[in-house]
Amino acid sequence: MSKYTWLLDPGHGGIINGVYQTAGKRSPLLPDGRTFYEGVFNREVTRRLLALCEKANISATNLVDTDKDLSLRHRVTKANLIHKENQNSIYISIHANAFGNGVTFNSAHGINVFYYHKSRTGKRLAQTLQSSLADITGLKDRGVLANDSWANFYVLRRTHMPAILSENGFMTNLEEVKKLLSCEMKDKVAEGHFAMIRKIEEDGHQ
Repeated sequence: MSKYTWLLDPGHGGIINGVYQTAGKRSPLLPDGRTFYEGVFNREVTRRLLALCEKANISATNLVDTDKDLSLRHRVTKANLIHKENQNSIYISIHANAFGNGVTFNSAHGINVFYYHKSRTGKRLAQTLQSSLADITGLKDRGVLANDSWANFYVLRRTHMPAILSENGFMTNLEEVKKLLSCEMKDKVAEGHFAMIRKIEEDGHQ
């Protein structure tokens, strides 16, 4: 039986009738003609992570079970209502990163996990996730970062439970985005999140 209820938030929107639902949040055009859509990647990782949790009998919920780009307020309100009922929720927002103008590729690469700067539990969750992601994916470990003036994520400020946000590689790095487009890397990113969930389920988040 789960100690916690894991609330998974795949950032941004998916594709509906061939139309990407979020302005921007995509890679520059790859030489082979492909485009990486962050919201699609986030959902594919979340689906994989949900399957891993289900197999292990760990309670996990997809807060955005749609391809629509639901507002941050909607996501947070839903998470807070669930937590109000069970008082044991942990929130994970899943993303990919970008740097620069979004039109050209650049050298920024690797993984970051963010947490709310006043949350000791959030910091521990972020450190645990950062370590497992770097180990399993092989992507550069850029370290954990606190929510602050330049990375002032709404979902970390307004959730009523421990919350973290993962940035899983850079869609603006040509070599890294090729990896992120692969099923293998999506599996690894999901496995990295699951390794953190399993460790916290075993050891607690304090």
